[in-house]
Formats: sequence, structure tokens, C-alpha cells
Amino acid sequence: MGRDDHSEQLFNALAEQLKTPLLQIARLAEVSSVNRLPQISTISAHALRLVDAYVQSNSQNQTKLILEPTTSSAILYDVATMLQPFAKQSDFIIDIDQQGRGVPVMAHRESLRTMLTLLGASLIEAATEQDNTSKRLILGTHRSSQGTVIGAFSSHVELSQRALQLVRELHGRATQVAPTLGLAGGAGLAIADRLSEQMSAPLKAYRHRSLSGIGSMLLPSHQLQLI
Repeated sequence: MGRDDHSEQLFNALAEQLKTPLLQIARLAEVSSVNRLPQISTISAHALRLVDAYVQSNSQNQTKLILEPTTSSAILYDVATMLQPFAKQSDFIIDIDQQGRGVPVMAHRESLRTMLTLLGASLIEAATEQDNTSKRLILGTHRSSQGTVIGAFSSHVELSQRALQLVRELHGRATQVAPTLGLAGGAGLAIADRLSEQMSAPLKAYRHRSLSGIGSMLLPSHQLQLI
């Protein structure tokens, strides 16, 4: 499949997924009141985030990204802040968990920030229909022999490498999602997957403590370690 065909399929998936938040906004506007405004704002921000992420991934698709030394703690804090209104609306608590001593990594900052935001939102979406009042999203890092894993993790969505592969096979087909991921099989995860590939750090299913999730393996920055 050519690059243009893939972009067109991903755009179709994005357009299909945007129908839901836009329909929610339209219905809320019909019965609008002051106490509904934060909900409308949150849904609108999430829809715009998807569009911005698609535009970002598409504009980067023809170029080689320059990776630079990056502190993961700052990225995780930014992502948690951006996701907080969306998480609160879905009764999610966001925690940041960095195991061991934080090690600077090589990454494209904006792509990493956008990728993690989409991963977190995908896990939140996938669990919103579950009847659980103490849902948690962990934005975390942990060390391995190959580098540092950074990703989004939750006990409410079971993820596997096979499920992620299924998403890759389907994310060009707007009306289909991976059944084991629920809504997480939509355009957000597909765009995050593209961003990770552009950083040469493909997404994989990982375990973080007792949680399952999706993340990227980033190489350490020896430059910042010497500072």
C-alpha cells in the first residue's frame, strides 16, 4: 500500500471517529446551560487534539525527525495536564509513575508529547463504558536493558502485542476497531502509532508494574547524563 493510500485511509478513520464528539457537542448545544459549558469545551478540545495530531503526523511524514535530549518527567507532566479535563469527565484519575532514577532520553519532543496524549486518551475512551468508580491512568517510565520505556498504562484495558497488530491492520478502515481494545482501536491510536514510527521508536505492548499498556522504547541521552 502506498503512502498516499495510507494517509487517505487514516484520514477516513479520523473523520469517522470525529463524528461522535461532534454529535455530542451538537446535542449538548441543543440543551445548553452554564453548567454544560465545561463538558462542551472538553469534548471540543479532544476533537481538535485529534485533528491537530493528524496534521502533525502528516506534515512530518516526508521528513526525518531530529531527535534531541529530552527529560521524560517534563513531558509526562505536560501530558497529564492536557488530559486532566478529559480524564475527569470520564471519572479517571491520572498518576505519573517513573520507576528508578529518571534518565534523559533521545526523542522528538512534540511528537512524543502528542503520542502520549493520544495513548492516554485512547485508554480512557476504551474504559469509559465500564462500571468502575476508581479508574486510573498511569503515565509512566521504566528502565530496561535496551533503554527507557515510556507509555500509558491502565488496569482497565487489557492490551497485548497481538491487539496492537490488529489495530495496525484495521486503522485504515474507519468502521472497524480491534475488539479487545474497544474505542482504543480508533484513529487516535493509529496516529500515535504513526508518530512513534516517525521517531524510530515503534509502539509495543508493555507491562508497567502490574498494569498493561502501550509505549515506546527510547534510547538514553548520554549528552544530558554528562551535564
